[in-house]
Amino acid sequence: MHTKEKILLEGMELFATLGYNGTSMTKIANRVGLQKSSLYAHYNSKEELFFDVTTKIAADYVDFVKSAFKNEGKTAQEKLYLSFQAHVKDMANHDSSIEFYNRFSSYPPKGLKDKVLEILRDSEEQARASFKEEIKKAQADGAVTEEVSPEEAARAFYGLLDGLSYETNYYEMDVIESHGESMWKVFWRGVQA
Repeated sequence: MHTKEKILLEGMELFATLGYNGTSMTKIANRVGLQKSSLYAHYNSKEELFFDVTTKIAADYVDFVKSAFKNEGKTAQEKLYLSFQAHVKDMANHDSSIEFYNRFSSYPPKGLKDKVLEILRDSEEQARASFKEEIKKAQADGAVTEEVSPEEAARAFYGLLDGLSYETNYYEMDVIESHGESMWKVFWRGVQA
């Protein structure tokens, strides 16, 4: 792993667990195994590093969404269902990127809020655009009703996932999967042709 990648990884983990104010360049340098002055050779400030971490997480999320549609599903229903399941499993992971995303999408650091939310909203829009393309394909194949627009389907789909993401804080995976199955059943009934 290159030094910059390690800095991003350790920075993400510290920001996710300690918050923006609780994370210092000294702590990041120590975790990476660098002198603080060497860390400043890569990043001029904690804010710059924070935005690089935010941008990386946002880009990784878009890549994840796109890859989730490249599954083994043979029908539109199977493809969408397997994508939904991939999202549910990813949320229950509780890795640092999920913790970072949840923390800073809800409580961005003061003074950085507008830029953080702009980065995260852009990634959400890209993710939704991928989903809407899948819905359009399913509508063209006759699997999804045209009474529901791709935008409406995307809002419902991501609304379900947002609800499940909060449940990962207090339920075990088997309960989350059960709730996800119920949500999927209702979602599919609402969009199927």
